[in-house]
Amino acid sequence: MAEMQDLIVMGGGSGGFAAAMRAAQLGGKVTLIEEAHYGGNCMNKACVPSKFLMTAARLMGSIRKAGRLGIQVEEPRLDMDALHKRKDLMIKGLQIGTERLLADCGITLVKGRGRLVARDTVEVIPPLTPSSQGGAFNGGKIRARNVLVATGSVAAQLSIEGADLPGVIGTEEAIALRQVPARIAILGSKPWDLELAQYFHTVGSQVTLIESGPQLLPEADRDISQRLGKLLHDAGVVIRRGVAVEAIRRGDDGTLVVVLAKGQGEVVADKVLAARRLPNSAGLGLHELGVKLALSQSPERSEGVEQGAVLVNEHMETSVPHIYAVGDVTAGPMWSHKANAEGIIAGENAMGVTSKMDYNVVPHCLYTWPEVAWVGLTEEQAEARGIEVSIGTVPTAINLYAMILDETAGVIKVIAGRKYGEILGVHIMAPGAVDLINVAAVAMLSEATVDELMRLIPMHPALGEAMVDAAMDVERRSLRLPY
Repeated sequence: MAEMQDLIVMGGGSGGFAAAMRAAQLGGKVTLIEEAHYGGNCMNKACVPSKFLMTAARLMGSIRKAGRLGIQVEEPRLDMDALHKRKDLMIKGLQIGTERLLADCGITLVKGRGRLVARDTVEVIPPLTPSSQGGAFNGGKIRARNVLVATGSVAAQLSIEGADLPGVIGTEEAIALRQVPARIAILGSKPWDLELAQYFHTVGSQVTLIESGPQLLPEADRDISQRLGKLLHDAGVVIRRGVAVEAIRRGDDGTLVVVLAKGQGEVVADKVLAARRLPNSAGLGLHELGVKLALSQSPERSEGVEQGAVLVNEHMETSVPHIYAVGDVTAGPMWSHKANAEGIIAGENAMGVTSKMDYNVVPHCLYTWPEVAWVGLTEEQAEARGIEVSIGTVPTAINLYAMILDETAGVIKVIAGRKYGEILGVHIMAPGAVDLINVAAVAMLSEATVDELMRLIPMHPALGEAMVDAAMDVERRSLRLPY
């Protein structure tokens, strides 16, 4: 190639975008390789389109409740073609804007799939087609001082007989459906499973949610999980907990039959959502260069770490110097905002600015209604670590703004260390939770105590009042709870 790059980024999703932009801000010569669409899976096929659909469904639910505010309307009717046309138009605009922003910042954009052939060399297949000025490369190979792997994740089938049958779909196919299935069975209770369960139920599907474990959303606080499960159940979603799926079979009438283990019955559906994603690390030349991956037999593969995940340290460095990795291709939750934060860290370290990732303040979220979000430890995690805690809990049913919004089926929970009062975790099920949780994350990032949080003066009426009340309840000082 004509000029040595400071950083090659393999993958143009949230993590790759952030790393490329940050390295360019620091004066680096950056090349970004993307084989599909800039913005990655989240923007094009997952987070953004699913939240668009959830917004439409939430509005339908609000219209149905309009009579409670004296507004008389007929049953809303959903035009799926118009809905998806608007969604696709929005995403197309985001694609164009993302590509233009990268190019305007001097980042060389290359279409193709990158593969490491040496520690400092990436080969691009198909042949390079730079989409910004400069970057005349020789023989489809680019050299750089640093390489970042940000290739995301790929859809994978569950290890269940019949998972390959027509009509068994993943999240991308579920989001793209333009005809509402009369019956849909959803296997699992990850955030996207619960969001899509609420979406399909609202737009007219009969939904059955099947979770093999005893708790929906097992990574969440138990109290939040139970409340969300009750909300879905009361709305009409059928929930089967503690039930494993033995197989999926084709019914005589062309339907799909989900066979439950141990003779616990069958669920008949027109579509079955069986979503799983794995790190997109195959065929990148990582194993050949000695980059450590979490393989099935490796001691590094702990519980919750998907096979094939690239192992990194807090600086996002792999086991090979000057090769970094971020986002879904690494271990941990597959969140776009996590990948974005990791990308900034990797971009800074690649340019010689020492920076490290703090996973204690990465928020988790669901765009259900009410929304669910949390940051830090759950009560169960704190107990498992032997940490003595004090807990403050306030139901949103006593919050004035939740009453005004007619969304009172929630709670705000603050977990603090008993000795010093440091905030260890905040868990919210309430309208606007995905925004309110950022306040809690900033408090934790600042190492605030509950005493400092309870001195916050929130607007009135607002959901923020309930978070302050929950902080005050840690010391049994809330003015809205009897003691």
